[in-house]
Amino acid sequence: MATLSEPIEILYKHADGIDIYMDVYLSPSSSQENPAPILFWWHGGGLLQGTRKGVSPHHLRAPTNHRVTLVSADYRLAPQFRLPIILSDCADAVNFLHTEDFRKATQGRADPSRVILSGSSAGGWLSFLCGYRIGFDKIGIPKPPIVQGIVPIYPITDLEDPFWTTPQRPVKYMDRVIAREEVQPFLNPDDPTSRIASSTLDSPRAIFYSYMVQEALLENLLLSGTNIPASTFSVAGYLKEAVGAAEEPDLPPTYIVHGDKDLKVPVEQSRDVVKALEDLKQRYEYEEIPDLDHLFDREPDYQMGKMYAFIEGVFST
Repeated sequence: MATLSEPIEILYKHADGIDIYMDVYLSPSSSQENPAPILFWWHGGGLLQGTRKGVSPHHLRAPTNHRVTLVSADYRLAPQFRLPIILSDCADAVNFLHTEDFRKATQGRADPSRVILSGSSAGGWLSFLCGYRIGFDKIGIPKPPIVQGIVPIYPITDLEDPFWTTPQRPVKYMDRVIAREEVQPFLNPDDPTSRIASSTLDSPRAIFYSYMVQEALLENLLLSGTNIPASTFSVAGYLKEAVGAAEEPDLPPTYIVHGDKDLKVPVEQSRDVVKALEDLKQRYEYEEIPDLDHLFDREPDYQMGKMYAFIEGVFST
């Protein structure tokens, strides 16, 4: 049984009166002389809900079993904060790894020169956007540092997919229609009590994602008022534009995993990106797992063996 370490909680940003934190889980075998590389993970929830505390059991075992530093960071939540602000939080979090404050907090036992970005669901999308540095120039936000790899887990990848634009009443995985009154406080972008960077997994806000799918509101909640087209953040769209370009991007190695029975993020979101990576002749690995739904890796005994083999391969080169 792997030893599970307690996280170091670090404040990485003050923003709009909100303190935004990351949790760092150090590998017990790391030291100042031999620091462990960093697996940086963002939580899911459609960028509407969730918390850095939502790491899966395999994540908690990873510092011991795979000798990585696990970092899980919060970010401000939509619609009180739109996608450009959320991306700025994510870029700041990756930049923070290179600061003296991070080095001191981790006793120099985490290696910021070796970073893989990961995330689950919407967090997987953030790992794509930050790892491939998609949309930053178009929205005027400085790009995050270059990383060694990305590992999106059942990721959202395209706001314009019919799954996000077609109402479902009820959604396929629920037996009732969610009333607007249940999520009214969270829908209001100006509600001061909803301006947060974290929501617990059992909070009233935990139903917000399902309401969004039910009413097909994702683009509106993330981009309303910004005048930024949804295509700006399409991962496959970005890759397709790069095919045949005068200077094709040099992308970090990528591992994507998705269950083919996913009811909360359709597997086509990953398949579209995989096809584009293939056309662009980029280094990637894709694991599509039969008969598994969203959040399959939250099961206590799920190992994610192929994913960690990929991670260890990247860090060993």
